[in-house]
Amino acid sequence: MTTFAVSASSRTGLRSGSVRGPLAAGAGVRLVLPAYRAGERPKGPPVPALAVLGRSNVGKSSLLNALLGTKVARVSQTPGRTQALFWYRVGDRFDVVDCPGYGYSKTGKEKRIRFERSIESFLLGESEEAGVSERSTGAHAQRPKTESSHSQPAAARATAALLLIDGRLEPQGSDLSMSSFLRNSLVPTVVAATKWDAVKPSHRVRQLRSLSAAFADSDRPLLPVSAETGENLPELARLLRAALSFPSLKE
Repeated sequence: MTTFAVSASSRTGLRSGSVRGPLAAGAGVRLVLPAYRAGERPKGPPVPALAVLGRSNVGKSSLLNALLGTKVARVSQTPGRTQALFWYRVGDRFDVVDCPGYGYSKTGKEKRIRFERSIESFLLGESEEAGVSERSTGAHAQRPKTESSHSQPAAARATAALLLIDGRLEPQGSDLSMSSFLRNSLVPTVVAATKWDAVKPSHRVRQLRSLSAAFADSDRPLLPVSAETGENLPELARLLRAALSFPSLKE
């Protein structure tokens, strides 16, 4: 089980503005594709791709903006705003893919099925044709093909995943289900417990122990982080770059 204690420097508070996008590390970040259909991928040769996953309202947009050092994702108080897989190219080195949040009860069944299918096809490496296979249902709305995407027999799959869980809460069923899916799909995963600044210092050790028991192990690190204070974001960026550089965190 791999967990990380909060450093003394982190406890003193590091504002997100002073981190300056530790994952992008100064590289330009641009949107290359909003993928509304299962199996859509950016044009050109694939680069390593990081899937960013989490429940609605887990703080995904705030954390992405802090990691990349620019406002690529819209921060909203309303859960379920992300309606597609948004592919952001970091320099020419790798893609960060902002996936729709799961677990929001007010998301309609049709949208929920479409989101789940799109995420699954990305994690498993299925092409656009697979998005309309026998596993699809009539609820999956298919848009006309755009110039920003293409079909291929075996689409590039996620190189690694960043699974976000709410650090203030006990392990949630939907997060545990996603965690199991990622493990069964052999996707190298880093788990980040968000909103750690909102966890009382007196509760942190117990809370971290509970979350680690549910999500972390020897090849799956769990790190408590805060987009608000910048706590542990440089270490998170290091873990993610390592996951993108190697097929397994063990290597």
